Amino acid sequence: MGFTHVLLHGHRRAGLAVAALALPGLLMASAASATASPVAATAVAGTARMTAATTQAGKPTTVQPSSSPGARTGAAIPAKPRGLRENAPVSTWTVTLTANPNLLWPTQYSTLTATASTDVGPTPYYLRIYDRTAGDYVVTCATGTTCSTPVTQPGQSTHYYVAVVSYASTGYPPSGEQAVSGDVGVVWHGVNLTLAASPTTVPVGAASTLTATTSQNIGLSPFWIEIFDVTTGTNVALCGSGTTCRATVSQGAATTQEYIAYLSDNSTVYPPPGVQETSLLSFITWSNLGWGVSLSAPAGTFGSETVTATANGEVGPSPYYIEIFNETGTRLATCGFGSTCSMPFTPSHGGSKLIAFISGYSTAFPPSGTVAASNVITSYLRIIR
Repeated sequence: MGFTHVLLHGHRRAGLAVAALALPGLLMASAASATASPVAATAVAGTARMTAATTQAGKPTTVQPSSSPGARTGAAIPAKPRGLRENAPVSTWTVTLTANPNLLWPTQYSTLTATASTDVGPTPYYLRIYDRTAGDYVVTCATGTTCSTPVTQPGQSTHYYVAVVSYASTGYPPSGEQAVSGDVGVVWHGVNLTLAASPTTVPVGAASTLTATTSQNIGLSPFWIEIFDVTTGTNVALCGSGTTCRATVSQGAATTQEYIAYLSDNSTVYPPPGVQETSLLSFITWSNLGWGVSLSAPAGTFGSETVTATANGEVGPSPYYIEIFNETGTRLATCGFGSTCSMPFTPSHGGSKLIAFISGYSTAFPPSGTVAASNVITSYLRIIR
């Protein structure tokens, strides 16, 4: 069913007021149950039942290493020690810089170490490390041949650092520069995080499984995979290691619940602190009316594509519509007749996420009167090279 049906809302036949809410072929008991559950009741959540993942112990503790003795962090300049006799001018200076480790999780520390070829103490120069990415000095040492300091970032980031032997100027490049190292990069990496529900539409009281998946094991990270029921603000799963985290959820009344996964600090507060990654929303609908809907589109396209939502029955004789939304909650299509609803769509290069519902005629997200939700699909606009 194409976009031509989008405007048919005002022309639905008057018999809808007495149309059966359930699909043709359902048992009389199911039809009676459907009649007893008006559309308004689908927005009232029943008592949730869940099986949460077991909390994992033994997460690594982040400890901040020390800087070199006498070093000053940031833009602060340490005093030169008194009584040192200045050496003869050095004709050639060299300086190197290392980072250990240079690939780590956010909030963890990397130690930067600058090494000069000569002790800067008996000279007018300082051994310094500069963050090219942030545009700030991170540490300055007035004596010795080495200068080290820990650095960290709160989130996913890549920073490039350089070491210099120079005067204690505030700008960069500094005045009196005698030597400069090559750039050293430190990567605070993230992970991909997805959340899927299966099945997405179940009878009232039945169970559905939520699965959050990361692209790498989080066991050595300071973070946790957490799954929340957005509708109630309740934590339903917490996992500290591995790449998957599952929760089994159920509702005792007709409803549609939203769920989301985070990679974050360990917390039952919604949303949790220290969020590093956030999944897209997933929806699960509990309904005894027997409706179901799926959504399909090409995984990638070089232009426009066709997105199709398919219901397990004809929506024409019912008060329901097939509706398609994007990940930001904008309704893209609605169809009031047939069992399919198709639309032309051009995804983004970064990937567009879409979901379909069988529901009342609604622009809310999720739409009011939802009786079925589809899987979330992702489609990409490919680049022609």
